[in-house]
Amino acid sequence: MKAWSNSDIPSAGSSVPEKRLLAAVLQRAITDFLSGDGEIREGARAWLMDDEPTDAPLTFKFICEALDLDFMSLRKAIFAQSQLQPETLVQKAMN
Repeated sequence: MKAWSNSDIPSAGSSVPEKRLLAAVLQRAITDFLSGDGEIREGARAWLMDDEPTDAPLTFKFICEALDLDFMSLRKAIFAQSQLQPETLVQKAMN
């Protein structure tokens, strides 16, 4: 079971364009972390999982707060999903 999905993003009609943009940035980072390779995955991992300096613009924490998401809960859910990824791929390959 996925801990996070695109359906968790507010619909386009319920948010202002800036929030849709922030949601798209967040969605892209999560996708890159869960299914990217190499530098793409590592960059997304660093942005999602590392504690950033407080003066950096558009941090994971800032975007979560702007979207009214609990950043620690989302971070844990993303990490948990990443731990399931290899197992899911092995199961699919065996079927």
